Amino acid sequence: MAGLGRAPLAESGQSDAGRLPIIRPPDCEPPTPEMTLPPLRPSARPLAARQAGRVMACWRAWLAGFALGLCAMLVRAATLPVALMEFKHDAWPVERGAPSRINAITQTSDGFLWIGSVEGLFRFDGVSFDPVRLTPDDPQRLVVSSLRAARGGDLWVGLARGRGVAVLRNGQLIDAQMPNPSREVNDIEEDADGGIWVARGGRSERMLARFHQGRWQEFGTESGLPAQPVWDLLVTRDGTLWVVLSHALAFRRPADTGFQLAPQTITPRASLSEDAQGQVWLSDSQGTRALNRPVGPDTNFPHPNPTGGTRLLFDRHGDLWSTTWNSGVLRIRAPGQAQAGPPGATRMASLQATAGLTSDQTRALFQDREGNLWVGTEMGLDQLRPASVVVEPGLPRNSPTSYRLAAARDGTVYVADAEALYAIAPGQGPVRVLSNASPAEALCAAGEHGVWLFLADRVLRVEAGKAQRHPKPADSSAYGCVEDGAGRLWMPGLERGLHWLLDDRWQRWPEPSPSPSLPANAALDRDGRAVLLFRAQAPRGELPFLALEAGRSPAGGIEGLLPTDAGLLVSGSLGLAATNTTALLASRTHPWAASINGLAQTRDGDTWAIGDAGILRLRSADLAAALRAPAQPLDVRVFDFHDGLNSFVQKAPGPQVVLGGDGRVWFLTRRNVMRVDPAVIQPNPLRPPVVLRAVEVGEQVYAAAPQLTVPAGTSTVRIAFTALSLTVPGRVQFQHRLLGQNDAWSPPSTQRSALLSDLRPGRYRFEVRACNNDGVWSEQASRLELTIPATFTQSPGFKLAAAGLVLLALYALYLARLRQMRARLRQRSEDRIRERERIARDMHDTLLQSVQGLILRFHAVANRLDGDPPTRQLMHQALDRAESVLEEGRDRLQGLRQIDTSDLERAVRRLIAEQPFAAATQIGVSSHGQRRQLRPDLVDEVLCILGEALFNAARHAGARHVAVRIDYGRRWLEITVRDDGVGLAMARAAPASPTEIGRSGGHFGILGMRERAQRVGAQFRIHGHSGLGTFVSLRVKAAIAYAHEAG
Repeated sequence: MAGLGRAPLAESGQSDAGRLPIIRPPDCEPPTPEMTLPPLRPSARPLAARQAGRVMACWRAWLAGFALGLCAMLVRAATLPVALMEFKHDAWPVERGAPSRINAITQTSDGFLWIGSVEGLFRFDGVSFDPVRLTPDDPQRLVVSSLRAARGGDLWVGLARGRGVAVLRNGQLIDAQMPNPSREVNDIEEDADGGIWVARGGRSERMLARFHQGRWQEFGTESGLPAQPVWDLLVTRDGTLWVVLSHALAFRRPADTGFQLAPQTITPRASLSEDAQGQVWLSDSQGTRALNRPVGPDTNFPHPNPTGGTRLLFDRHGDLWSTTWNSGVLRIRAPGQAQAGPPGATRMASLQATAGLTSDQTRALFQDREGNLWVGTEMGLDQLRPASVVVEPGLPRNSPTSYRLAAARDGTVYVADAEALYAIAPGQGPVRVLSNASPAEALCAAGEHGVWLFLADRVLRVEAGKAQRHPKPADSSAYGCVEDGAGRLWMPGLERGLHWLLDDRWQRWPEPSPSPSLPANAALDRDGRAVLLFRAQAPRGELPFLALEAGRSPAGGIEGLLPTDAGLLVSGSLGLAATNTTALLASRTHPWAASINGLAQTRDGDTWAIGDAGILRLRSADLAAALRAPAQPLDVRVFDFHDGLNSFVQKAPGPQVVLGGDGRVWFLTRRNVMRVDPAVIQPNPLRPPVVLRAVEVGEQVYAAAPQLTVPAGTSTVRIAFTALSLTVPGRVQFQHRLLGQNDAWSPPSTQRSALLSDLRPGRYRFEVRACNNDGVWSEQASRLELTIPATFTQSPGFKLAAAGLVLLALYALYLARLRQMRARLRQRSEDRIRERERIARDMHDTLLQSVQGLILRFHAVANRLDGDPPTRQLMHQALDRAESVLEEGRDRLQGLRQIDTSDLERAVRRLIAEQPFAAATQIGVSSHGQRRQLRPDLVDEVLCILGEALFNAARHAGARHVAVRIDYGRRWLEITVRDDGVGLAMARAAPASPTEIGRSGGHFGILGMRERAQRVGAQFRIHGHSGLGTFVSLRVKAAIAYAHEAG
């Protein structure tokens, strides 16, 4: 898509611009294949020779004329009217999906552009063309000949092939049921009352129809119209309806019941349009002219195409555009107004296929609400919009050497190329000042009104159109120049180093040793001091200039010297840096800041620059603030190839951006000198509406609706959307979010769809917003309520059932584990009982029997001690004690053999009887709940713990009352021992390690009780206060304590 700045355009009066001229020499005819020469006779040889020579001469002249004509045609094709060069041209040919043979274009109130063509009706959002059918199963292709977007929001569609008129309403295309449909509908208009007028083509009766208040009305010769087909309609601001017929022009005022014929004569296929002042213009094969106005240079324009225009349109600036049959699209600048610009300047220009138009056969014209002009052609769709960046047409393009640019202090801009120097005064175009004897090497401001121009062998000071010659250092090429505030002219040169001119004498600045300094560029800072860039070692010491080394900068290798009001900046591949601070706008966070080669600041507070990213515009105050705090975001407007820029910045010394006295900003690129006029740049203020297009779930596509329910189990959804900003669709950016999953907006992106994944059943709200090409965001986001039902396996009931099953499985595992543990405990208990029985049996068979034998022998000995009664008495006492010990041993062995697990209260009473309680101590034992049989191994541990607790109460407490309580609970077996003795200090009751117990003087009994309780999985507590008694509690889970629970 080429910009209009490079479009070859044919000017007014050049009707043969697209044809090769045939130039013949006088008095000769070009040879043809049928031409033969008579046979040669001896007497006729001189005549034949003369004829052959004349024929060859004619051929040479014809070929020369052909070459000259071809060159002339190319020169004309390359001549660009200034007006059209100020447009940016984009094209959608059929290769990009555009329909062919476009007949009509309009825009509905929702912002969509509608295209009517031979291929059908299409909806266009700036990116894609969506076809619309009358019915989904309609076998016939719609051939659309005209379109009209009504004020009420309906789209009226004129159809060819006798299919009448259709109306697009609420997204549905329906037949309007127009009576007596014609072969085609040439035009549709809406009057002030909302009536729809339809021009019926190809017929001479009932050639006009009107739809109003739900019914159709037909008009023919009885209403004052001649019996001719209608080609074009126009409703003017005063409500008058103009009707263009084949050879007549008629009109009907709002109060009239019929039509009147206008006096003008017209040719077939004429068109009408109305300008901003209410003047009606007519275009046909006789030209374009104002109705009812005297013929003059401002009101009558001969048409360059003999066929005449087909459609007319006045744009917002008052220019008149016209389609043609084979000459592209024409533009007449401000018809009806006095001609502006230099004398002789043409007001009519054309854009043709040779300049990038999709086809020279154009039919449709339309200007949308953003001000873009749309042209429908045989081979596609074209867009024209004002370009912010304009190629200066008065300067040569593609200079074989780099351009040079400078602004004199009086506001005049100077440009030099390989051949000439041009001056551009404020508000004027370029004027050639002088021709160069050699390509320009450097250009810089001189004094108040002139410039210094460095050529190969001389230096010229140019001022007021005069050039004063000065010498130049020998064998040295200038790499920039600058005149400082003291009047010194500095010239950096790679070959011979740095030179300076004062009082017309050149002096060379001393080079550092041992290597040269290689000066490569120069600039002037805000204080009038020269700034010189050196590629090698810069001079040191006290200098009359600021010396910079290209390799010593946080910006990387210095590429640009950029004086600003806040100080000197330098730019490189790493970003933009200040020379008086360490601040750096890094290119990794500010991509636009890389390799800036030129910069200028306006009095209005704007900074303009050019670099690898394009042309940049930002506020000077924001730039200064960003240099103080580089992490802060910076609002930068980038002008690139969407805005008319058609080349890259040239990498050359000297200024690449200058500001003219009229406010225009000038830029150098590799191919052109370009300019920006900030005063005419109009940002796009329209907030783009966002339209949801479709929702894609797997292979199923659903039309987007405010509320949508997708199939159950959906986890991934793609939502397509678009924004109706047609100026630069490629710059439209979107943000979206999915409430219910993530409330944060996505980063801005040009993608027109969103992929939503990892979705769970539930309700979501999808929101999307967009910004136009100038960063203006949508007023409100478009929303879609999305519902994803749960599958059976995702339903709450299933989840509860699954959770219940999992819990049941876990409980079953728990029970199995518990049974396993109980079985192990039971086995361990049985093993212990067997071991105790074995020990009891062995002790009975060995120890007790031996002790019994000893007792019997001691009895025998005692019976023999008749002579010593005291000794005998002592022996009998000892034997009685031995009998008691033996009896106690038997009881103990009996306890090892059999433990009564069914009567814990009895076992407790036996324990109490064995303790050394005082006779006055009152001891009570109580049992509560249904008595349960206990596990044998547990009873032994419990009795050991209770025995230790009762022993402590008897030995240490000095209690008067001791109470033992047994609770057979459903969940717990709890045994408590409470006394009213001296109590127990908290430190002694607290858990302690064996080491701590040893240090405190004993009390291993309490530690033993804790360890036994832990061994059987019981909870043990002991607490008390001095003088308030002691409380001991032992709690065992029922599943562990009771024998039937363990089984």
